[in-house]
This record gives sequence, C-alpha cells and structure tokens, in this order.
Amino acid sequence: MIISMKCTNEEYMVDKVIGDIHNESWVEKIIVIDGGSTDLTIHELKKYSKCQVYIHPWLRDYHDMETSQSNIQMSYIPMGQIYFILDFDERCSPELKNLLAEIDVDGMPDDVDCICVSRRSYELMRFEESPFAIPDDKTWWVLGPQIGQYPDFQMRIIRRKLGMHWINSPHHVLFGTGIGKLFSQKNIQADLIHYHGREDARSRERTEKLWLRMQARRKELDLSADVFETHVSPEMHKYATPEYWQKD
Repeated sequence: MIISMKCTNEEYMVDKVIGDIHNESWVEKIIVIDGGSTDLTIHELKKYSKCQVYIHPWLRDYHDMETSQSNIQMSYIPMGQIYFILDFDERCSPELKNLLAEIDVDGMPDDVDCICVSRRSYELMRFEESPFAIPDDKTWWVLGPQIGQYPDFQMRIIRRKLGMHWINSPHHVLFGTGIGKLFSQKNIQADLIHYHGREDARSRERTEKLWLRMQARRKELDLSADVFETHVSPEMHKYATPEYWQKD
C-alpha cells in the first residue's frame, strides 16, 4: 500500500510518524509532498528508504493551497492503486494498522472506492506556564482531554479512479463522494489519533491565524460564509476581521 503525506517544516515529527509505520509489511512506499520546508524535514525524511519526497512550494492562500496540495498528492498515485492519507500530527492506532494490513492483502472491503476512518482528537498536556507539550518515554506527546466530535469520520483510504479530485477549500471533500455518489464509500471505526495543537502551541496559533485570514478575506469580498466556517474564540477574533489584514 502507498502512504501519502504532505508537510511543511515537520522536522521534529518525522521520526515519530514515519518511524511508527515505516517497517510495517503493508507499507510499500511513502510519498511525501513537501511544501518548501526551510528546516531539516527533507533531510530527516531521506533517512527512510521507503520515503519518496517531491517538492511543491505552498502559496500564501492557505485554504486554496490545502486543496491543491491534496490534488498534487493524488497525482503521484497510479490509477487503480489504493493509498492511505496520513498527516504529520496523526498516528495510527493498532486497530487502524490491522485494517490497513487486511486491505493490503484482501483489497477494499465490499469493493468500495473510499473508506472513512474514525479519528480521535486530543489536546496535549503542557509544561506549566509553557507552550511546549510534555513527551512520554517514547517521545510521543502526553494526551490531554479528548476534543471535538467522535467518531469524526475522515476519508483516508482511497482507490484512485479516473475523475477523482479534491474540492471545497478549506475542509475539502473528494468530488463524487457526496450527492450523486460517483464513487462508493464506507465508514469503518478504526481510529486515527490526532494530536491537536502540536508540540508547540505557538504553531497552532499561527495555523489558526492563517485560517482566519481567509475567513476575513471572504468577508472583505462580501462572499457567503464557507459551509465549514469556524467558530472564532474571543482571543483570536481580531484575526477574522478584514481590518486586521489591510496592511498585509
């Protein structure tokens, strides 16, 4: 099976995430689309023999580029091949690893085109009065409270077929899996573990600013709210206003 990932400046997560799956028998190769990292991400990725790295620099338009990068990811997958999408702030549970191993041998359950797997999101425990998360003895972060909705099904296992492409920035969806259903799908409860907030809370704040910048841009252009418009916390509210970004 092909593992498909995308990243920018994930130097400190490479060993955790890639190291956790690299030697699994069901992993044929790991294709990573790098958005133009300026740290040692690519150096760290090249330590792993199954990794293939392709550089496609990000543009500033955060949400639109997220969708574009996902389509670039898919372009490296041969037609008919099954691939699994994993992010650098996620980890496969034992149940998910078992599911992926079964699919690698037996193919897609019920011969569907796409599988959505459940995802559990957790805040990270942090050192007192510090933005930095607490690592455990295996260098993964100590989990705090579970957040968000569950099972929060995410489309991650896909057999590539002609006509598939991602749409609807920022929370993109695979065209043809909703109304009309050109491609069949199935939900399976086999958890992705999502480390929300990352090891340094300041990186999360930067990401939220980028999301809210696009939300502000929609307001400035008098566009209707995105169907997945995010709730803005009081401390981040100014970043959702067009006035904040006028000098940008």
